[in-house]
Amino acid sequence: MGSQTSQLRPVPKGKAATQERILAAATELFMERGYEKTTVSDVAERGSVSRATVFWHFSDKGGLFREAFSRVLAPFRESLERDFHEFPPAERLQAQLAMSGQFAQDHRAEIAAFVRWAIESPVFRDSVIATLLDLNQRFAGVLTQTLAEIEPASGDPKQLATGLMLAFDANLLLSIFDSENARFAERDAAIQALAKLISARSGD
Repeated sequence: MGSQTSQLRPVPKGKAATQERILAAATELFMERGYEKTTVSDVAERGSVSRATVFWHFSDKGGLFREAFSRVLAPFRESLERDFHEFPPAERLQAQLAMSGQFAQDHRAEIAAFVRWAIESPVFRDSVIATLLDLNQRFAGVLTQTLAEIEPASGDPKQLATGLMLAFDANLLLSIFDSENARFAERDAAIQALAKLISARSGD
C-alpha cells in the first residue's frame, strides 16, 4: 500500500529533490544508528550535500528527525485506512489480520527502528511511544469494530480485540530478534487460527 502510493507521486525536482535526498539520508541513518549517534555532518555526507544545506532545509537535527519519523510512519498510517468493509465480518477479520501481518513482515526494519528510538532516545522517547501506542489503539479499534459484528451480544469485542492485539504485538517484537520468515509465518498463522475460532464460536 505504502509502496503503491509512493510510486504514484511525482519525482521531486530542484529544491524539493535536495530536500528529499537529505530526508532519505537522515531516515536511513536514524534507522541504522539511532538519533543520538547520528550527526548533521553524517546526514550531509550521506546525502551528498553540505551541512549548511541541511540546516537551510531543516532548522535543526530535531526537526530533521521529526520529519524522518513522519516519513517512516506514513505507510503504517496508510495501511490502517484499508478496512475491508466489502467482505463479510468473519472474512474481514481474517483479511485485516493477514494484511497487517504481511505489512509488519515487510516493514520489519522500520519496526525495529521504532523500538530502538523508544528505548535509546531520551529526547524523543515519549513522542515515539505515544505515536506507536496511538497506532496500536487505532488498529485495535478496527478489530473491535469487526468483532462487534461477529461476536454475539453476550461477548466482549474489545476484550477479544485486545487478546488478538497481544498476540499480534508479541509476533512483532519477536520478529525483531528472530528474522526467520518461516517462524514469523507460523506465529502469524496461529493468530489467524485464533481469529477463526472466534468467528466459529459466533455461529454456535
